[in-house]
Amino acid sequence: MTFFFQLYVDKNRAKSEELLRTAERLGAKAVFVTVDGPVQGKREADERVKVDRELVSPMSGTRAKNDEKKGNSISRVMGSYIDPTLSWKDVEWLRRNTKLPIILKGIMTAQDALPAMEHGIDGIVLSNHGGRNLDTSPPPMLVLLEIQKNTPEVFDKVEVFVDGGIKRGTDIFKALCLGAKAVGIGRGFLWALNYGEEGVEKFIDILRDELETTMKLCGITDLSQVHPGLVNTLAIDHLVPSGEGHPYAKWRPKARI
Repeated sequence: MTFFFQLYVDKNRAKSEELLRTAERLGAKAVFVTVDGPVQGKREADERVKVDRELVSPMSGTRAKNDEKKGNSISRVMGSYIDPTLSWKDVEWLRRNTKLPIILKGIMTAQDALPAMEHGIDGIVLSNHGGRNLDTSPPPMLVLLEIQKNTPEVFDKVEVFVDGGIKRGTDIFKALCLGAKAVGIGRGFLWALNYGEEGVEKFIDILRDELETTMKLCGITDLSQVHPGLVNTLAIDHLVPSGEGHPYAKWRPKARI
């Protein structure tokens, strides 16, 4: 069975280095480095949950506390070990500590996809963390179109994956047509897991059947035949950014403190 390791970089880099060694020893085929969650987003439903004061983060040792001002977010406790200073300079650190292919999970703009390519990153995952970290962030499918429009050379050198909003076989088909090599699905499998192993297997069967049906109705017999011409994006093309410039962004705010 092929599996990957997802890494949240620890403030204590020695702990992350040990995790990377463990992942290699256990046979992981790649490391997915999370880059879209340097701090916890405002998760209001999560903040309303009363946290057991005995809860301790296994990664950092941080003990839970019910903070009336910041909420009771369990994610705040569990994510307290994450290093918010992660930058492009850390690619070299990653290379020194693992021989596995490095995938950056959480790329949300063509302006980040390009330096990922320039730094020799093996792959990127277009992901907005399930829409749970930054409200109003764009869906990953739009980012896929943005890369197609502004930095298409990325597809020639970097494996591009997409997660978020993938619910049906038709969604998988669209992502593959627009350049993605694979997709990630989370919520659908969690729902299916309510029915145990059989539920997960049934969900996979449904996705496979939907994907195969879509292929047949679009006149192709193999996934190698997918191409952008099979997807009509006119309804959302106007939402795709053309670059960093904006007609109204002619000033830069300055802090007064």
